[in-house]
Amino acid sequence: MRRAELGIQLRRDVKPGLDEAGVKLFLVSIGTWERSGQFADVTGFPRDCLLADPGSVTYEALGLVKGLQQTFLAKETAFSFLGRLRRPGGMADLKDVMGRWKPWVPPKQDQALQQGGMFVFDGPRCVFSHFDQATGAHADLAEVLGLAQQLGGSLAASAATASMDCGCEEPAQQQQ
Repeated sequence: MRRAELGIQLRRDVKPGLDEAGVKLFLVSIGTWERSGQFADVTGFPRDCLLADPGSVTYEALGLVKGLQQTFLAKETAFSFLGRLRRPGGMADLKDVMGRWKPWVPPKQDQALQQGGMFVFDGPRCVFSHFDQATGAHADLAEVLGLAQQLGGSLAASAATASMDCGCEEPAQQQQ
């Protein structure tokens, strides 16, 4: 559910600013291409900006955190929820998605314990990284958007020439 909540926030609060700056946003998620369609239906996140990583190749290559402690027991999870409870409307997206989200079992059992992150690449060079240390401990979206907009033209130009083998299929390949 937290990934769906983040998908809604990225679509609504980040993607329009990136589009305006000419910067492409991709969301890489565990699971299959089929499941990404359900994610798109629930969140409104554009399907052509979703990449499915059923084998967790991208997560492993980036060294993202995984484990029982980080998923359920980390203090950062509690602080994340507390911060959202204190903000006006801070729980609105989570409440919105709860009624539409259908539980599912990921392709690999340990993927249920996988944390994510956010990265801004200028071609093959990573210019921003945030590793979620616990459930809900995401990067500050305004900070990520500001950096990407600041780098805008540079990021858009380098994205056109960069190639990165992330273990994900592009949308056109996944539909086959």
